[in-house]
Amino acid sequence: MTEQLEGLKDGDRVRVLGGRNYEKFHGGMEGTIITNTPDSKNMLVQFDDVGTAGPEPLTVAYRHLEHAPAKGGYRAGAAPPPAQPSAAGPKEPAGPLVDEHGDFKTRQLVKLHSLQGAQELNGKVGRLRKFDVNGGRWEVDVRDGGIKRLKEDNLAVPPKPEVPKGLGAEEYKNLGNEHFKKLELEEAVACYSASIEILEDAEEAGKLEDPKFASVVFGNRAQCYINLCREVHGEERAIGKEARIYAMKANMDSAKAIELDLTNGKAYYRRGCAVLGMAPSASRSKEAIFYLETALAGRASGGKDGVVLPNSMRHEVTNLLDYSKRRLDACVEAAVPDVEQCRENCKQQ
Repeated sequence: MTEQLEGLKDGDRVRVLGGRNYEKFHGGMEGTIITNTPDSKNMLVQFDDVGTAGPEPLTVAYRHLEHAPAKGGYRAGAAPPPAQPSAAGPKEPAGPLVDEHGDFKTRQLVKLHSLQGAQELNGKVGRLRKFDVNGGRWEVDVRDGGIKRLKEDNLAVPPKPEVPKGLGAEEYKNLGNEHFKKLELEEAVACYSASIEILEDAEEAGKLEDPKFASVVFGNRAQCYINLCREVHGEERAIGKEARIYAMKANMDSAKAIELDLTNGKAYYRRGCAVLGMAPSASRSKEAIFYLETALAGRASGGKDGVVLPNSMRHEVTNLLDYSKRRLDACVEAAVPDVEQCRENCKQQ
């Protein structure tokens, strides 16, 4: 599916998959591709249904879309067939949909277990969306697994991450990178935090040997917080408290990364992301614009002075800068940029 979408060109048609229900788009809506961005796995789509989507094109992640060469080919629940039907549950919620049920509530992090028909999903984590009262299932946005509808018997609160003892700062950082690649964000945060604790002790004692290395670790943890901010926020219009907390943590970490290494272009990009994840205002939009423009002012590599930003990130930073300027013009609350963008374009160092 992803490879097919990557090959689509501007002007091709796409359709929202069945079961995707957000404020601005829902299953079955069709539109025309304005810009396809394979690097960040999203598209700028002008939807036909302007009454729902509005007159302006929307940025939509690949995971919500399918190619629609024939207009009007949608059927309710017509998402790609799951590998294991028992994990997908009912194709469409019967409703009513509520935010809380039993010991669980919307946006809560859960761990999947005891799935018989889709055992490959056991151990994965995801965020709860809505509980279907009549269907008796939670809609779960599984990390790298799509939307599943699961019974509460298959959900549990994840245990607190455990970090091995006795490792060095670089070993903890490398372990954090491995967790990050597997989308184990909580474990990655714990490992980066263990590395940072060692580095902060060295800095306090005046023995911090490599500030650039420390900058990378702070920046990597900031990226985890940005991902968590986007994950909690989802497709909601209003930025909730938990998302803002993650954004503030990312802001503090990226600020420290810049303090430790003024040439760290990724840190400026991440601080721009973090500022946009907080409660929206004109001043924060201007702040994000400043950090993103600073990141873009850098070169790809070489030299001892000046900001360094990998060429692979320039397209994403430019898109985010354009978004920040539109948000400043509107001065209204808007969605946090999609997590897929970061996953592909801002890999850990």
